[in-house]
Amino acid sequence: EWLLMVAVLALVLLFLPLSIWFCVKVVREHERAVIFRLGHLLRGKPRGPGLIFHLPLLDVCHKVDIRLKMLKVPPHMVVTKDLVRPELSAVCYYQIENVALCSAALSNLSTVLQNVVQAAVRDVLAQHTFNHILLHRRRIGEQIQATVDSAACRWGIRVERADM
Repeated sequence: EWLLMVAVLALVLLFLPLSIWFCVKVVREHERAVIFRLGHLLRGKPRGPGLIFHLPLLDVCHKVDIRLKMLKVPPHMVVTKDLVRPELSAVCYYQIENVALCSAALSNLSTVLQNVVQAAVRDVLAQHTFNHILLHRRRIGEQIQATVDSAACRWGIRVERADM
């Protein structure tokens, strides 16, 4: 009986450093960690930067980069008010502000944001003639940015700039 207790204690002491290795994550300065325990978002603010402790079998740890990012939208056909069909691409600069909301609401951020930008470009450019678009690119870019930002703020994303 004593031999069994000593063997169990030896196994615990042997595997404790190894198990702690899997329980600690490093979150860098430009990242935040969101932890889901058994599928539910843990309360509190997202964790980081620094070392965080989580339970490997119960928790899922998502690291989210909060730096300013650029999203290139591939060229697509747009119909203007005077029925001209230019092929335009767009660039969107965005930053994640609410990490918990973003990771809980969206599974694929870049695809969702790309579709929102494409729809905003189509909607805004359909209201203007082609000559007006060429003359007032900056103002139209600001309209696109405001449209995308109003849709993306529900997911914890702030759109800095949108260009065509």
